[in-house]
Amino acid sequence: ASQVIIEARIVEVSETFSDIETVRISTVSGDCTVTKADGDQVSLEVISSYRPRDNFEAIYRVKGKTLILKEEFDGSTRGSAVWKLTVPPNTKIKFSSASGDFETADLNTSIDIETASGDIDLTGCEGEFDIETASGDISFRDCRGEMEVGTASGDINADECFGTFDFGTASGDVEIDGCAGEFVLNTASGDIDVEDAVIEQASSFDAASGDIYVTLAKSAEHDLELSTASGRVVLDYDGNPVKGSFEFTARQRKGDIDSPYKFDNVEEFERWDQDYVRKSFTLKGDTPEIIMETASGRVTLKE
Repeated sequence: ASQVIIEARIVEVSETFSDIETVRISTVSGDCTVTKADGDQVSLEVISSYRPRDNFEAIYRVKGKTLILKEEFDGSTRGSAVWKLTVPPNTKIKFSSASGDFETADLNTSIDIETASGDIDLTGCEGEFDIETASGDISFRDCRGEMEVGTASGDINADECFGTFDFGTASGDVEIDGCAGEFVLNTASGDIDVEDAVIEQASSFDAASGDIYVTLAKSAEHDLELSTASGRVVLDYDGNPVKGSFEFTARQRKGDIDSPYKFDNVEEFERWDQDYVRKSFTLKGDTPEIIMETASGRVTLKE
């Protein structure tokens, strides 16, 4: 005969707090979801399946206008917990966790997150977002503001967002679709894929061994720099007018340069004891300045 075991989940905490401006959450493996409240109070519910139950405690306390939440354990446990918060939209959020996930929507505030392996998901938020994770993935959807993200091996995604995108990853990929603003994107061995971008400020896209593919939703009006060591770099205007001064650099006999336009100037030079070639042309004015570089990869300009 088969045995079916249903894991019990218990409401450990159900509380409401007033006059809170900041919520600080620290979990070990517990996930956290934050939703927008209709009123001005903060509501907290902690649902747990940790066993033994007595080995886990959901701690909460108020210090001034700050609500402090954290997980505490006494001995080994198995199971999980979910911290469910409902907050006024301008409540500041600070979340840290070893392996817990974080999810929120429709807040207008600053959000500060630090995790080891947890995933981060923000939707419809506006404000300042400072996120660091080791191996977790980060996703922004329909967000506006300053997005500063650093991760070791996680992927970073942004869809239909506006603002400043300062994204850095070691081995993860960066994917951006339908976004506008200033882009500062860096990866070591991952790829950078940007689709339908509107460049609002001077921007840069850098990879060590990864590929870079940037497609523009409108003609670039600000300076762009795209560079990789051994990967491929593609800048695609997708039918929009091509204008400005363009400079392409690649290592002699190792890298390739592909452009639909004739070059006004070609020069050879030495860098790090290696021979390089630089090719350039100007089309419909000197601005913006577009720089594309590779060592042993290929740089391609598409109309």
